[in-house]
Amino acid sequence: MEPEQRDFDPKGSCAAAFVQRMRRYRERDGLSQAEVGAACNVSPKTISAVENLRRLPTLDVSVKLDRLHETDYFEEQYWHVIREAGLSLTYRNYSEQEAQADSIRVYEPLNVPGLFQNEQYARLVLSTGQGPENLDRAVTARMGRQDILHREDPPFITALIREAALREPVGGPEVMREQLAHLLKMAREARNTVRVIPIGAPVYVASGFTVLGFAEGNDVAFVEGAEGLGQVVVRPIDVHRLAVRFDMIGGEALPVGESEMLITSILEAL
Repeated sequence: MEPEQRDFDPKGSCAAAFVQRMRRYRERDGLSQAEVGAACNVSPKTISAVENLRRLPTLDVSVKLDRLHETDYFEEQYWHVIREAGLSLTYRNYSEQEAQADSIRVYEPLNVPGLFQNEQYARLVLSTGQGPENLDRAVTARMGRQDILHREDPPFITALIREAALREPVGGPEVMREQLAHLLKMAREARNTVRVIPIGAPVYVASGFTVLGFAEGNDVAFVEGAEGLGQVVVRPIDVHRLAVRFDMIGGEALPVGESEMLITSILEAL
């Protein structure tokens, strides 16, 4: 049984037009959300979220929808949806690379990494300087990135997180309890590794960064920046330097078991 679906005016936005056509083609071809998800290498939950405008479509899903339904509509409409959402070109380039990565190494000095954030925490950390509509779009985009965690072959993720980021009371104790519980759940997934850099460790890299690894092709990196002014790094020597820096930071992080115990102790103290 398909989940209940919301109705949208296809003339209201590019995203509404995308999902209206997506539903119509799925129903025309007699397919369930699970069958569409399998064809697009994502979960039925992801297809439901896109059809109900809780997630933005990815380029990969758009291309596969065209292939599944033998049309050339979705890939072209995807770019209209993304422009309408106000996402920067840098962000779009990075998110598409991330969606294809086989491994993700992320160093985060300020917050829980985006792939491991729950929606309430994400809304708070993204809220500074955002109007309601832009904030909704930003949260939708961030949550949409997490679809890669549910694909058939999710990436291996290694996250190095400063202890201070876990102690920062974003939104108060209840928000942090839920977020830290979610982080522990994600840390216990087989393909995820979460390690905490304890307070006092000699790590002085102020900016977060991510290194994306690919089974085929060169690795790519992303360096965080304020106001969406991050930078995608593609020159191999620069990506290599960031990968080496990641390994050096990892040398100061607690082992996995000790990291989980520390996260648990912070959670229990709230």
